[in-house]
Amino acid sequence: EKLKMTVCLLFVSLSLLVCHLCSSAATNLVIIGITQTGPCSCNAEFQDGSHHVYDISSTPWKKFAFPMDNGVWYYSPCQAYDVPNDKDGNCTAAGVCLKKGDKFYNYGKVSTATWSISLDVSQPMIRYSGIDGNATVTLYCDLKDETFTGVVINGSARFTLSSKCSCPDLCTAALAAPHSVSPLSGGSIVLIIFFSLVFVYVVGGLLFLRFSRGATGLEMIPNYHFWGSLPGLIKARAKLLIAISTFSNTILQDGVMFLLNGCATHANYEKI
Repeated sequence: EKLKMTVCLLFVSLSLLVCHLCSSAATNLVIIGITQTGPCSCNAEFQDGSHHVYDISSTPWKKFAFPMDNGVWYYSPCQAYDVPNDKDGNCTAAGVCLKKGDKFYNYGKVSTATWSISLDVSQPMIRYSGIDGNATVTLYCDLKDETFTGVVINGSARFTLSSKCSCPDLCTAALAAPHSVSPLSGGSIVLIIFFSLVFVYVVGGLLFLRFSRGATGLEMIPNYHFWGSLPGLIKARAKLLIAISTFSNTILQDGVMFLLNGCATHANYEKI
């Protein structure tokens, strides 16, 4: 019985450890620094110490326009773009430009592109500064769809670029990265080790019991009787924890009421 309890506690502790490590690994996938390498590329440092490259030069829209309620927006992330039919030249060599009726408004040239980290979503973001307003483009990793959407709030244009090139190390600059990056996080490595050990335990136990002891059927499962009784053990321990918690809450409530009553007791008929 003591052996079963010990193994049960070890199993639960290992499970909690794996969950904690996975959670920690997920937390580490946060960008903590960005070094700009061009108007449409950067090197990003993550909290786990790894470095990754973002490059949007291979997006389908190297120069593209899309309509919105307030007009048509033009975006050229990598090369200066002369927007057609701009007689006043406001959007000459533009990166972000708005056409509203016959007027053109400059929201930033390519030369003003500055990479940083979006504080609200911890994603790479490009800022542009123009004579008529400012614009930001936040990158979101999307392996399936290529979308570019945006809104204008108080004269500031906020766009979202969803693309595979918004993912780290998936476009051209990754080929020229001077460092190698492990594709697996710490949590993934722990999970691989954990399930590998489980596989060895199960398969090795089956083979040993089958050929060494001649076991058949359910008897081939390693420690079959223990695993069969494990749900009952967990249920019993859970009931015990619930009972302890209920008892503790009752004592706490009585103590609080005792203090609120000025440490005085009140006798009533039932207690007498």
